Amino acid sequence: YRQFADGGTGVNPFTPLWSHHKTSLPMRVLKVLIMFPIALLRLLFFSAAMLCIALTEVVCALIPIGVLRYPLYCVLAPIFCRVALLSLGVFPSGDALADHRRLKIAPPKSGGAQAFKASHGTLVFANQQGITDVLFLGLRLCPTFVFVARDGSISAHGLLGALRRASSTELPAPAPKAATLAEVAQDAHSGWRGPVVVFAEGANTTGGCVLAWKAKTFEGVTSLEKPVGTAVASVQYSKTGAYTPHHTVGTAMRHLFWLCFQPYHTVEGLWLPPSEAMTAIRGKPIAEQWALLRTLLVRMIKGAVEVEVPAERHGEFAAYWDAAQRKGYTRQQQQQPPPA
Repeated sequence: YRQFADGGTGVNPFTPLWSHHKTSLPMRVLKVLIMFPIALLRLLFFSAAMLCIALTEVVCALIPIGVLRYPLYCVLAPIFCRVALLSLGVFPSGDALADHRRLKIAPPKSGGAQAFKASHGTLVFANQQGITDVLFLGLRLCPTFVFVARDGSISAHGLLGALRRASSTELPAPAPKAATLAEVAQDAHSGWRGPVVVFAEGANTTGGCVLAWKAKTFEGVTSLEKPVGTAVASVQYSKTGAYTPHHTVGTAMRHLFWLCFQPYHTVEGLWLPPSEAMTAIRGKPIAEQWALLRTLLVRMIKGAVEVEVPAERHGEFAAYWDAAQRKGYTRQQQQQPPPA
């Protein structure tokens, strides 16, 4: 899979972390006996949580007044996001504020900042790894979600739409008339729709890098300080074991099953508050602002690097991976001796 790696760093954003994991045969048998019924039960709870999320969105959509709708949404949605995460075996291990020394930015002028605290319409740039990102950030922020299309243009989604988009390896075609980030942020601000989480990469990765961002994502934006402000959030999962929450290959259903099949996973959130993020980008041209935010996001992820691999390569990698797996299975079948 070397052809999909970044030319400068050699990092492959898509090769699953578990691809070289080896488990002995006795341990595999024992794991199947114990974890298979648990996985089925977990999937049942996850399905129930998804149904509750769908009902929550339907009920809240019937309330036209944002000041009444959003508080109800903030009560119900986090409950079901937490149930969905726990059903998948993903356990939040705590949130923290980013260290300005690690980020190489000026220290905050005043204390008191809280992790994952943002007002309506605040743009929150986050790394993208899979469906659990949406559940975790839905739990912490109750936001509107923004994903990018093939050309870098954006589309806004509610919680269910974001879950569908995050579970796909195919980049969607651009909408005939795409909104701008400024328009989505203003709509979220005036309509009480929470912060706006932006997955600017466009594709899931294995958490060790941040993909290239496209300039088109920021078309129509004069400054990321407007209309409300900007924050940065990194989501980091445990990376050991036979499977991890990073979804870069396989179907959504297969990914969910293997998540449930593992005993547990952990997730940690790191937060750069709007006050510190805006201080870092203040007065810079828009191109320098989003480039710096991408760099800050990379510095917030342990061991991560910036790669110049575009999101389009993810679909190519997924197709290549599937073909290689089928070819390996066919070769294995052909090498087996015929029955006596």
